[in-house]
Amino acid sequence: QIQGQVKIDPVSRLLYSTDASIYQIEPLGVAFPKSAEDLQAIVQFAAKNQIPLLPRGAGSSLAGQAVGRALVLDCSRYLDKISLNPEDKTARVEPGVVFADLNARANKHGLQFGPDPASGERATIGGMIGNNATGAHSIRHGMTGDHLLQMDVFLADGTAAAFEPVSLNQAWVKAEGKDLEAMLYQRALQIREQYADAIKQRWPRTWRNVSGYALNYLLPWSASSPPAWEHGIYPSIKPGEINLAPLMAGSEGTLALFSSATLRLVETPKHKVLLVLAFDSLIAAVTAAPDLLEHGPSAIELVPRAIIDRARRVPAYASRIDFLEGSPEALLLVEFAGDDPARLAAQAKSIGTAGLLLENPQQQEHLWEVRKVGLGLLMSVAGDAKPIPFVEDVAVPVDHLAEFVGEFQRILTDHDTQGDFYAHASAGCLHIRPWVNLKSRDGIEMMKSIAGELVSQAIKHEGTISGEHGNGIARSGWLEQIYGAELLGAFGMLKQAADPHHLLNPGKVIDPPPMEANLRLGEDYQTTVWPSLMDFSDQEGIAGAIEMCNGAGVCRKMDPGMCPTFQATRDEMHATRGRANLLRAMISGRHPDDLQAEEAVFEALGLCLACKACKAECPSGVDMARLKYAFLDQYYRGKARPLRDYLFGYIGELARIARIFRVIINPLLSSGVGKIFLAALGISKERYFPEIAGARQAPQADAGEAVVLISDPYTEYFTPELELHARHVLTRAGCRVIKLKQIGTGRTKLSKGMLNPAKREAAKLLRELKRIDPEGNIPVVGIEPSEVATLTDDLLSLVPGDVYVEALSGRAYSIEEYLLRNGERGEPRCEGLEISPHPTAILIHGHCYQKAQRPADDGLPSGVDASVALFESLGCSVEVIDSGCCGMAGAFGYETVHYETSMLVGELALFPAVREKREEQVLVAPGASCRTQIEGGTGEEALHPVTLLNQLMTGE
Repeated sequence: QIQGQVKIDPVSRLLYSTDASIYQIEPLGVAFPKSAEDLQAIVQFAAKNQIPLLPRGAGSSLAGQAVGRALVLDCSRYLDKISLNPEDKTARVEPGVVFADLNARANKHGLQFGPDPASGERATIGGMIGNNATGAHSIRHGMTGDHLLQMDVFLADGTAAAFEPVSLNQAWVKAEGKDLEAMLYQRALQIREQYADAIKQRWPRTWRNVSGYALNYLLPWSASSPPAWEHGIYPSIKPGEINLAPLMAGSEGTLALFSSATLRLVETPKHKVLLVLAFDSLIAAVTAAPDLLEHGPSAIELVPRAIIDRARRVPAYASRIDFLEGSPEALLLVEFAGDDPARLAAQAKSIGTAGLLLENPQQQEHLWEVRKVGLGLLMSVAGDAKPIPFVEDVAVPVDHLAEFVGEFQRILTDHDTQGDFYAHASAGCLHIRPWVNLKSRDGIEMMKSIAGELVSQAIKHEGTISGEHGNGIARSGWLEQIYGAELLGAFGMLKQAADPHHLLNPGKVIDPPPMEANLRLGEDYQTTVWPSLMDFSDQEGIAGAIEMCNGAGVCRKMDPGMCPTFQATRDEMHATRGRANLLRAMISGRHPDDLQAEEAVFEALGLCLACKACKAECPSGVDMARLKYAFLDQYYRGKARPLRDYLFGYIGELARIARIFRVIINPLLSSGVGKIFLAALGISKERYFPEIAGARQAPQADAGEAVVLISDPYTEYFTPELELHARHVLTRAGCRVIKLKQIGTGRTKLSKGMLNPAKREAAKLLRELKRIDPEGNIPVVGIEPSEVATLTDDLLSLVPGDVYVEALSGRAYSIEEYLLRNGERGEPRCEGLEISPHPTAILIHGHCYQKAQRPADDGLPSGVDASVALFESLGCSVEVIDSGCCGMAGAFGYETVHYETSMLVGELALFPAVREKREEQVLVAPGASCRTQIEGGTGEEALHPVTLLNQLMTGE
């Protein structure tokens, strides 16, 4: 009946059994509607057959509202159409539209959607409406429901309705009849007339409230309003009118399913400044918030030291905050936005408190990026006790905030635990994460006790149990305590009118299960893991490494980086979260069949590029590449590997032999017979297999600063001219180059999960290094980024606890990094190159491992930044392509089964950027795989940095 898909297999059900909460419930299946007609057909079918439905966007919900025993409707894959009307400042959107995509389109017209949740890079508008989401700028723009003008919906029986502003007279007309739309209008009007006094008496005094149903929108009335609200009356519903669309906000899909919505857009401020204030305690920081509001900021965010400290351990975020000094207990980020930068700076300076004033937009954005991944960063701890979400967005009036924080700290002390939190301090909304071990009965009881006490404190301080993240399973059970029996009855009356058979996301808001039911990691949770040669002790074992994934879904974002195969396929299985979910199901026995569980993980990891973007960008530190290596090693014990695995894993050994017969082998491989042979091995016919090159002798310098040059199989046997260029450059820089006899670090075997052979190869490398440099003082330089990354990262897990390896990881560099650092003469080695400035324009695509590496301890540029800094120091203009992994990923893109995905990944950002390259730009890519992928996808040739350096030195 639909154009989309329905999946009811065990793997699909497991993939959609979790969200970002502490809960896990296996759904009945997953449907992917392609159109509004599909959506209506599904609702009608479900109504006829009494099948519960659960609408879902990115699955980043924190209270369990996106999991349930129902048919999940994943609207994020296809229902993502946007229609802008800049003149009216409105946008028409489908539920699967990602917030960041909407704003990217709106920003071109100087507009934006005001509510901005921290998860906006992957959160869908459907999810935002379901949660009535908001974010850091809520004091100016309120909640999602405050900008929800109209909705086209399907009611529980599949009939269509349109919710928009109507007069009370029109509403009474709509209430005549017996259909669901009439019943809904009847109950809405009844609540407006009969429950107005109760609403005004029992409603939390904070406008930042998403607990229960938004009955106050029916009056319309609010106990308070956002202090910087700039859109007229609040709520922005005219007296004498009623609009059921805002009532849907925060209803979590329990009242109706929407197919499209009209949103109000607001103007984007032309300028912003950010004042960073440091405090020696959390209490001192939140105490300052009410007075700071008097200065007219657009946001005040509390960032605790825990977030900054953990951000400094995650490569992608450490580089974002390198301008911050020290480790104060708390920071307040006070933003001012408007059209006059001088006025904004004056506003910030009027506070009169010493702080760091950021006027640079990039620095501001980097700090906001760290703040937005705060939840994930707080979760980036190994072990059974974790800072978990269950009452983590209590909101109180801002002048109660300091007292409430003090009470919260007392509650934690009384329960002999600790907690992390940060806050939308301007709105009085706290994100609270008590540390609890949910694998024990004591931990579960502690969770319930802490929740009960926090609810009591929220009520005492005239606040609410949820100021942003909704009801779900975790908080629906507390609604009666907050609102009383009378208003809870009104909630039930509204639900009964809209969904008489309770088929729409059952168990949320109304009739929820106990908060301790359906835990993902409950007291019965057990794991069985395999022994691995890869060390996972930094995450307390393989199980701990898998459990680092909390489901927040940052891997579903669509901008360059993590996770490239999800971006290419839009398939949950191929997001880092999906892979982690399947791994956890396998080790915990969640899958009904152990063999099928292993095969599901194998399929999911088959498209993992091992690009390490997750290690660099996942705020919780999920390292899927390392898990892939360990899994493949175990998977193939007792199984036959594909022959192509041996071809690529042992490419160095095979190429060394083939070099002897290259005059025969090269023509053979390029012939029809050779192509048939390669195809039989599983090599794509679309790929050109490189020719084996002859050996090249390089001149040896007898004097200078010693440096070890490591070679890799691809450079040694296919592009040996790169080694000549590297030697030439290093010699010109005053170095005496020592070439290792050992070719490779074990990288090619490691990437195929051949851990024993990889470990043996690494041992050979280490023996030769120790022979040459027993004290471990000589720098090691590599040509291929993946080989350097093996030394700086992978060997620490493959050869754990080895002091020599640990020291080696700190003195291994790419050539660009090495040349930027001071030599024996106390000046950067690149100054010895004696290159006259060249007006060369360079376009660089960085290797994914370079993008994933941590900032250097010495504070000097590393990774792609080193390439940029080096060439800029030589007088070149440099532009970096904003892309993630190229899609080639070593052997991955050569393999027939992966070729299509490889090219899809390339088309995400890299290929379009190369095609748009200016004619005068020289294309540079340090990775061999990247250069191959660029040529295969665009026909353009990219140079290795050492080749370009060599050309600059020789004047070519």
